[in-house]
Amino acid sequence: MSSLNPIREGELSPELETALDSCVKVLMLRGFQHSTLEDLAAASGASGDFIKEHFTTKEQFCAAALHWYFSKFHRQLQSVLALHSTLYHAIEAVLFEFIELSREQHAAGTATRFHTLMDIADLDPDLSEALRKMKSEGMEHFIHKFTLCKGELHNDDKASALARFYCMVIEGLSVMVHQGMSHEELYRMANLSLEVLVNHLKKGSNF
Repeated sequence: MSSLNPIREGELSPELETALDSCVKVLMLRGFQHSTLEDLAAASGASGDFIKEHFTTKEQFCAAALHWYFSKFHRQLQSVLALHSTLYHAIEAVLFEFIELSREQHAAGTATRFHTLMDIADLDPDLSEALRKMKSEGMEHFIHKFTLCKGELHNDDKASALARFYCMVIEGLSVMVHQGMSHEELYRMANLSLEVLVNHLKKGSNF
């Protein structure tokens, strides 16, 4: 088996991105238990050789596909966090950016395929562990930002807990988008969550 980097690094050609989506559609229609790696290769059309070359099991494919979907979000949100020096504006920007990215994915149908992979991960212990690690990697970005800006908090011991809280908020927003919640309601939920951060910021903080 060759390196998984072409997918794991999140840099796919439009053709491979289309092929990956087609493979996930097969998993959606046939179910994980009834799909084979050969089914995935066949669904990917001209990219079938790529699937066969880089994966020996459908579980490996699912892990790589999950990593690719996660990495797209992680890179974008990490760059947004880095753009803002104050904690409030950084978290606000990340939540709003996540809403817009998620709504775009939902409109394109990609969000449904991502949630399908999330559901599949619950069926396999190795995939479940891979998913846990991916979520942990994403959480580290938040923990790092809160640690850098912990001087803005009343109690800097709360930095890690707040970081974990906003990771949970993002997971919740993802589910709400998937369920079709309106644009206005999504922003209202994000703004409500920001009140938690405001209550932990020192008086006079810039927000």
